[in-house]
Amino acid sequence: MTSKAEGMSLSLMAVDDHPVVVEGVVALVSRELSDVQFVGSATTWQAAQDLLASLAAPPDVVLMDLHLGDGSSAAESISELTSRGIRVVVLTSEVRPVPVRRAIKAGAVGLALKSDAPSDIASVIAAAARGEAAVSSDLAFVLVTDPRLSATLPPRELEVLSLLADGVPRKSVGAMLQPPVTMATVVTYLNRACARYREAGVDVRSPQDVLRAAMADGHLDPPSQRRVTR
Repeated sequence: MTSKAEGMSLSLMAVDDHPVVVEGVVALVSRELSDVQFVGSATTWQAAQDLLASLAAPPDVVLMDLHLGDGSSAAESISELTSRGIRVVVLTSEVRPVPVRRAIKAGAVGLALKSDAPSDIASVIAAAARGEAAVSSDLAFVLVTDPRLSATLPPRELEVLSLLADGVPRKSVGAMLQPPVTMATVVTYLNRACARYREAGVDVRSPQDVLRAAMADGHLDPPSQRRVTR
């Protein structure tokens, strides 16, 4: 396998809060691609911005994890990188469809799962450097494309579920929405969310069922990954 074009080098940067893992992946990928220059990694989005500012030229491709643990939004970071003309490949262990699709919608051109073979990850990086969309496996393809993997929830229903996931009592949720709504309207949103999941083939019968389903497909993060501030 060769890099993005004969005789051309490929500069690569990584944004991930597990740098040892990423640098191991990069080392393996470098065996598959010729003329790869790894310009460094960052464990937070702020550190990534500082690294970019220190480089003489932006990297051709940035490998971006979806969960940095610093409260940053992967989708917002990807959008900013692509606005600078940098191509982004999501390199992640995430197998929930919603976070993956948010990243693709934000502008990522590739998806590589950390569990996939280095040769397949290298193929995605090389394709991204050429400006081509690519995924590293059948599972990655399904995560990006299969509409049956998750229900589509409108923003208002997601806002109600997010408040419930944060521990807000159901009777208080309506007052926290902007504009505020009645308890009956909150119940309507929850019933609609239940119906959307049932239409998607998921057996949900209560708000707690909907919360579990929304976390399972990535509309909401589990408690261990939820931000401290909303």
